[in-house]
Amino acid sequence: MKNNRLAFALFLAFPVLFACASSSSIEESKSEEIEERLEENETRVKVESGKAKVYWNASGYDGFEVYGSESKYGNYRLISGDVPIKESHFVTPSYRYGYYKVLGVKGSEKIEFGGTSSVFGDETLIVSSGDDMAKVQAEIEERHSHLESSWEGQFSSSRFAALFYPGAYPDIEMKLGYYSSALGLGATPYATELGSLYVSTEILSNNNSTCTFWRNAMNLSFPESTQFAVSQATSLRRCHFAKNLYLSHPSGWSSGGFLADSVIEGRIESRTQQQWMSRNDEFASWVGASHNYVFSGCAGGVPSSAWSERTSRTSVEEKCDKIAESPFLYDGESGLSVFVPSIRENATGVSYSRENMGQGKVISLDDFHIASPLRDNAATLNKALADGRHILFAPGIYSLEAPLHITKPNTIVMGIGYATLQIANGRGGVEIDDVDGVRLSQLLVDAGEGSHFMVRAGLEKSELRHEKNPTVLSDLFCRIGGKENAHTECDVSVIINSNDVIGDNFWLWRADHSRGVAWDDVDNGRDGINYGNPAANGLLVEGDHVTCYGLMVEHFESYQTLWKGEYGKVVMYQCEVPYNVPSQDHWKSESGERDGCAAYKVDPSVKNHYGLGLGVYWVHYSYDFLENAFECPDAEGVKLEHLVTTTFSGSGNGGIRHVVNGFGGAVGEGGSSRSLVEIYPAPAQE
Repeated sequence: MKNNRLAFALFLAFPVLFACASSSSIEESKSEEIEERLEENETRVKVESGKAKVYWNASGYDGFEVYGSESKYGNYRLISGDVPIKESHFVTPSYRYGYYKVLGVKGSEKIEFGGTSSVFGDETLIVSSGDDMAKVQAEIEERHSHLESSWEGQFSSSRFAALFYPGAYPDIEMKLGYYSSALGLGATPYATELGSLYVSTEILSNNNSTCTFWRNAMNLSFPESTQFAVSQATSLRRCHFAKNLYLSHPSGWSSGGFLADSVIEGRIESRTQQQWMSRNDEFASWVGASHNYVFSGCAGGVPSSAWSERTSRTSVEEKCDKIAESPFLYDGESGLSVFVPSIRENATGVSYSRENMGQGKVISLDDFHIASPLRDNAATLNKALADGRHILFAPGIYSLEAPLHITKPNTIVMGIGYATLQIANGRGGVEIDDVDGVRLSQLLVDAGEGSHFMVRAGLEKSELRHEKNPTVLSDLFCRIGGKENAHTECDVSVIINSNDVIGDNFWLWRADHSRGVAWDDVDNGRDGINYGNPAANGLLVEGDHVTCYGLMVEHFESYQTLWKGEYGKVVMYQCEVPYNVPSQDHWKSESGERDGCAAYKVDPSVKNHYGLGLGVYWVHYSYDFLENAFECPDAEGVKLEHLVTTTFSGSGNGGIRHVVNGFGGAVGEGGSSRSLVEIYPAPAQE
């Protein structure tokens, strides 16, 4: 442990702690923007302008003592032993901590109340190697049990992030439930080693992982072989596996996923994964083949590119054209900071080495507004953005009465623990001005009753280029419906108007199961209304030179993806078309002349577009048809490689008639279970 570990460097200035003895003193000592509202014997801490402020509401004591620790189950050190009941604040020494607790002094007795309070909120667990590991493991078990207890875990309101300082944790089994993140705080993944990583396959029957969503691990090392059986809205980033990595249970179904910037010293076994995106990884070998596996910029034992029934469905891009890895928290020379990796071009392999964290810039957490769902709303968050601050969202659900508006170049907006932005306005969730270098990462956006968009990059189409410093959207997940029986709606999930934007692991999901899921609201008589979740498009791209790696879009009611910009590129696409279409009349395109709406539509005006490793899946419970899974102009600069359509379970009789533009065999009724097109347009025969 470095000497500066004692300085949990959220704060370069000395922290100021506000002590509050009653509700009235809370009122007197509140910040200008945010008021703490505490229950009796409750404590809270917040970070504001580089200072930690601890609040409490307790009475009947002669005075108070304040203690701090860099981790929850570590050694709490006395910061101040003499806080008179009349004092409203005091300045601490140079200790800087992530956790605080307060003891009330009554004569010779000292009474702890309110528990510990973290600068990242109650849904975060910060761990250091000197902690009581039995307590650490017990909390991990409790959190996992809560989040994986039933089918309802998919739509839980709880969130969880476990942050580990550099060190070895051989006895820790990190169990990742829904809405959970495991994050290492080292400069490289080799600096933080956990005993193991566990993802349950027991939520659904038969080890089915097709609904194992919303969990990720980043910047960690694991000494043993690891099973990461997941589906959409998940990721492994910047991880090291000393042995093998298994992407599903040997016999279970699975439909994921995303692996980036990671080193696997052994082999990767894909097992039952339907599709998978691997980008800038290094591994000894890959075992397995299914519908659609895509590799971009990977090194080592990368399988050969092949696209046929007798070989495999594997797509390989030797170098990743342009990418920047997701920003992450780490314990730097001045304490906790955010590292923002640089843009890499024509990149192969990972962005770091065992000794070097790679190219990028370090931003102190003093420059971040650390958001809390207990205090923040759109007004406080937009003020922080207008003041030039970055935002780090602690785990939780944030109700937005207006969209977040990012106006300044190079702004970092990131979440941990699947921080969720809930749209509570008629416009949208996040909008980004047409500026350079914005990084938006690790966020889940939930639709509200109605809005135009969920995330929009660029307010409108422009000619401004950002090729030297593009906006990068990493691990961006949008959801319409499913959480409760309420009407949710949006026109378009994600709109990209700016040029040169890079998308890296999207899941844009119009929910297909649970509550509030229907083509539109349906009155079931005595059973009441089953509310719908109508949404037209998953992704609309108007900007030029936009690239997406790992684009997953599902169940929207019109075109799943509509691409109008020039020089667009998609590397790995996964899509399921909508399940319960009321009738064919409800699902038509081309002014009602064509059955269904293509799952991947390149506008007829486009002259240049490229896609690699593109899959569309049919799981239907009705009797309608989709004419073409893919539609694109027959232009010289438009090329789609490695296309697949597949039909899975379903009680309906419909199907997909063609893969692309009337070309390629049918799947479903009157066809096979899978149809392949190696390249479109097909090369001219000599």
